[in-house]
Amino acid sequence: MMYHKFIGDREVFSECKTLHTEEGWISNPTPEQIAEDGWEVYVPPVVPPTPQEEPGMDDIVQAVKKMLSQGAEQLSDEDALEVAALYPTWASFVGKEVEKGQRLWWDGRLWKTTQYIQELLSNWTPVAAVSLFTEVSVAEIPDWRQPVGAEDAYMKGDKVKHNDKTWESLVDNNVWEPGAVGAESLWKEV
Repeated sequence: MMYHKFIGDREVFSECKTLHTEEGWISNPTPEQIAEDGWEVYVPPVVPPTPQEEPGMDDIVQAVKKMLSQGAEQLSDEDALEVAALYPTWASFVGKEVEKGQRLWWDGRLWKTTQYIQELLSNWTPVAAVSLFTEVSVAEIPDWRQPVGAEDAYMKGDKVKHNDKTWESLVDNNVWEPGAVGAESLWKEV
């Protein structure tokens, strides 16, 4: 039990296991002796809890989305497509820096950046800035298109359709046409 009393202008607290009186020290004083020495049982003030509103459904959805999206960057493209709604929107990156490989949601589809973007401009949509984005897709193998440069080159393991055949890139930063003379070590038919 805790006791308190004022000595001068200071409030002092004690368990009152011993008391110092005019007669000397008293060990294990009785409640009466404690009261005679001016100590009162300390009752902490009751502080009512601050009422809090329950979070709304939007708050809960955003919290769950944030929690789940923390592991979303580690997913394969196939798994990412199954949880595409976890990824941030393209619009949320406008005016901001975007890392290479960042997946984002735009126009009902999942896209991935092909290069680092220092500042995403509002007119650089995935269909307008084709060198910056590639659609995340595993259901269909895309048709081969001539890369503009290293920023949209094919990476090792990328698959494309070209001349009625399916090809897999054997190297990173592949800008060669599949099946072209001299590209035998860069592409394999699958």
